[in-house]
Formats: sequence, structure tokens, C-alpha cells
Amino acid sequence: MRYSTVFLLLASCLLPALASQHDVVPDWRDGDNFLDELDYIDLTALLGTSEYCMGVGYDGTNLWVTDAAEIGGHDNWIHIISLDGVLVQSVEQNATSGWGLRDLCFDSNFMYGSESNRVDYYRTDNYQKEGAYYCYAVSPNRAQAFDGTYFYTGSFSTNIYQVQWDGVSGSTASFSIWSTAIANGGTYGAAFDAYNDCLWISTASGELYQLATNGSLISVYTVGFPMGGCSGGNVSGHPLPTWPLYKALWIMDQGTPEALRAFELMPDTPLERMTWGALKILF
Repeated sequence: MRYSTVFLLLASCLLPALASQHDVVPDWRDGDNFLDELDYIDLTALLGTSEYCMGVGYDGTNLWVTDAAEIGGHDNWIHIISLDGVLVQSVEQNATSGWGLRDLCFDSNFMYGSESNRVDYYRTDNYQKEGAYYCYAVSPNRAQAFDGTYFYTGSFSTNIYQVQWDGVSGSTASFSIWSTAIANGGTYGAAFDAYNDCLWISTASGELYQLATNGSLISVYTVGFPMGGCSGGNVSGHPLPTWPLYKALWIMDQGTPEALRAFELMPDTPLERMTWGALKILF
């Protein structure tokens, strides 16, 4: 079954090619324009009884989905899903309770997910917990993003926090308020977008925020579904750029059915400015 989503541009955008209203293409697997919907994975059909999926991350090969199954009377899970929508493996979250891990992010080595003030990180070869750090910016640290230097988090408020961690398991990270641009206070997920040089914030109200690297607002888009977490990632059938560049923004659709939806971030053919940016380091 094919789906389409309408994006309404609510604030001025730095990308002049966008009109005031941007519709996804009818055939979402053939689009190659900014924020076209490229893929859809029905999680309810794939996972069976799950109704509590929360966040999403991408490890360079597979998608990771957090599942608060304990709320439904079962153990909490992380589901590993291939880009073509096949369930690779389900592993139990490491001793989480209640809603468990929320959103996820990847730093090219480990996958990070937060429960309350603890941020666990997992290996991507065996999906087992490697360690944890603590962050007291907010509880729970719902949103998770990493830009190559800093982590970013937030949780149902206008604040997005920039987090600096020393890399030592068990230590406590420092943090500061980086942005107050999330007007609806519904922060749920975050994802760094290296190609467009911005941070995406998904919110429970269905508004998707695009923030500049100084924390200021670029745009707000209204989407047609309630959002959980989000993550940069790639899409089957397209060229596969590597971290920190990703083809798409994957967003958790917490409607019925629960689903993952992928939206265009970069074209299949990189723009000239990216090639020049790579060449500049030689001079």
C-alpha cells in the first residue's frame, strides 16, 4: 500500500527551491526532491503485537527501533531491521523498565539511547550494551542526536540541550541550553543532517522543526502523523552515503499502524558544493 504525506511550510526556509507548500510525490519510491517520502515500513505488520515503538536509529547498515513492550506486559526490545524492511533480529534492552529507551543516535561506533537520565550505548556487531553515561539536562533525555562533536537532547519543552561527554563510561556529561526554538514544547526525537547542515526535531504534535547549527529556527513543517523519534539514514535502492551524510530522514510514525517513514535529505547525485568542500582540505 502506498502512502503520501503533505508538508506545509510554516516558516521561512533557507532552501529557495522550496515553494510555500511541498507535496510528496505520488510514487514515493521514485522521488528525488527535498523531503519527498522515499520509503515506508509497516512496523505493526512486521513486528506483530507491538504497539509501543518509540525511537529509531541507523548504524550504517540497519535501522534500530526501540519498543516499550513492557508497557504491554512484555520485555522491552530493540528491533534490528534491514533497509528493505526485513526483521534481522530482536534483542532485549539492557535492564530498562517502563518505557525504556526512547530515541536513538549513532556516532559511527556505537548506538546511543536514553532511559531517564542514563544514556546507554550499544555495540553494532552483537547489539549488546557497551556502557553508559549520565546526563541531567532533562528526564527523560528523549531526543538523541550527534553532530560529530556534541550530543543533543530534549524532552517535551522548548529547550534543546547541547551535551558534551568525555567518552568515559559511568561519567556525567555537561550540558547547556542550545536552542529554545521548539514552540510547541513537544520534543520527541532529534537527528543531525550533515548535508543540509541542520538539526531536525520531531515532536509529538506532528510538527517537524529544522534548526540551524546556531540553534535558530529555519523552518517548521506540519506532517500528517504523530511522530516519535527520528534519525538520519539511507534507503534501499538508492546510493548509500556514509556517516555523517545520509540520504534520508527516518521518522517514527506512532499512528495506526505504527511505521517508519523515510524523507529525502540529499539527491542521489551530490551537489558540486559537496565535492568542493571535500577538495578544500587538500589546500
